[in-house]
Amino acid sequence: MQTLIKSVHFTARPELEEYTRDKIDGLSKLNSKIIRAHVTLSVEPGSSPENKSCELLLSLPGEDPFLKKTAATFEEAVSLAANAMEKVLRRKKPR
Repeated sequence: MQTLIKSVHFTARPELEEYTRDKIDGLSKLNSKIIRAHVTLSVEPGSSPENKSCELLLSLPGEDPFLKKTAATFEEAVSLAANAMEKVLRRKKPR
């Protein structure tokens, strides 16, 4: 699985990129057909302390699940997005 990370309006630290890759690569254990993961990290406008967002789009044959999570830190947003996508993949898993 290929993981593409894009940071909007800021430069992501290498530690953040490594953390993001580790969390997202774990999703490939649930579905071996994942071709690519597009991760977009951005800072939402406004004065709210929870303004760090993570958008996650998976490229799968047939359907491309997408979700967006917002939190106080990028690490927390990535973790929330990975956990939510894990639930989506488990729900769609053929039985």
